[in-house]
Amino acid sequence: MNLKYKILAVLAAGIALTACGSSGPPASTPASSAVPASSHVAEEGVTEPINLWTWTLDDLDDTQTTTFVSASITSGVQNGKLTAKVFSYDIYKKEDVENLAVGDKITFHEEGAAWNQVVNVAVTSIEKNDEFHLVSINGGMEQPGGLDLKLEDDDTYRTMTFDDYPVYYEMGEKTMPLAEDVVLKDSSADPQAEAVETTGADAVAAAINADPGNWTTYNTTLVVQGGKVLEVRRIWVP
Repeated sequence: MNLKYKILAVLAAGIALTACGSSGPPASTPASSAVPASSHVAEEGVTEPINLWTWTLDDLDDTQTTTFVSASITSGVQNGKLTAKVFSYDIYKKEDVENLAVGDKITFHEEGAAWNQVVNVAVTSIEKNDEFHLVSINGGMEQPGGLDLKLEDDDTYRTMTFDDYPVYYEMGEKTMPLAEDVVLKDSSADPQAEAVETTGADAVAAAINADPGNWTTYNTTLVVQGGKVLEVRRIWVP
């Protein structure tokens, strides 16, 4: 059986939000409400992320799926096992965003929220920057109930912060063993650095433990299959 590849939260690079050049008065504050996952019922006329509650940390144990997740390594590697907080971000269909109109509603996670806590807001304003493929809703992330979206190469929109990072929400913490042939690809030295590869569970564990606190959501991606970490990737961030 061919492996399915599910990219859930991969750090993207591109035009910073400051290039959006939004203008005009700030939008009025839209109504919002927290919606716990346990009571979620899809509401007609509400635009939701396509990855809303479609996976949990248990899915990382799937032997038939290779999953890429943004992660913050919280306590290094102990006894061959890596403990990390796993994060995701909201992704929307292109047509859903481009058909959005004032008076509609949109669902999203606020920055730092738990996976099962979202807000459902009324759309009071929409501002588009076609040159940079950006959409600002309700005055953007600076305003209560606002968010900014960026079109990706795969024709989906994702949430965006000032520094072009996604708006991450936390899926939870998970401890996973390193695969015996795990590979570390580390290009964090500078923006033009070639990735330095380290292979093998012991060597990768030593490299991670030698630089504690510097494996964050913004620079670290784990490649996981069957509950094991196959790759650790770290990039340069400012």
